[in-house]
Amino acid sequence: MIELKNVCKSFMLGGEEIKALDNVNLSVKKGEFVSIIGPSGSGKSTLMNILGLLDVPDKGEYILDNLIIKDADDNTLSEIRNKKIGFIFQNFNLLSKLNAIENVQVPLMYRGIKHDETTKIAIKYLEKLGLKERAKHLPTQLSGGQQQRVAIARAIARKS
Repeated sequence: MIELKNVCKSFMLGGEEIKALDNVNLSVKKGEFVSIIGPSGSGKSTLMNILGLLDVPDKGEYILDNLIIKDADDNTLSEIRNKKIGFIFQNFNLLSKLNAIENVQVPLMYRGIKHDETTKIAIKYLEKLGLKERAKHLPTQLSGGQQQRVAIARAIARKS
């Protein structure tokens, strides 16, 4: 469950305060799908950064699975990001010296899953996304769409 209560976030830009989020309230129940849409500059990325625990609100409250996020320490937040939140960044954030399999394995290894098991999981999700033949390729050897699918495999593999 995700709940935001009166969340605010502002930035200073050229000496001017920009209110990216102004008293945002949101409730998402388990199993519910939500799309965040809006024009450029409307606060979508700021909202996603807060939901993904990459940023904190200036005001308001964020509750994730009954945990008040402002009360959580850094280790707890890192564990939540690793186990509960899958990121697909706009620029994919693939590690350039790692092949597709290895890029998918990274968050799994941080969870303490053994190498042989992470390899099986990575291959399984790369195959599901049509990348079986490209699994040993570096990001520079993949098209933009293929890189995006590696990032998606990495994000969904964490559920394993």
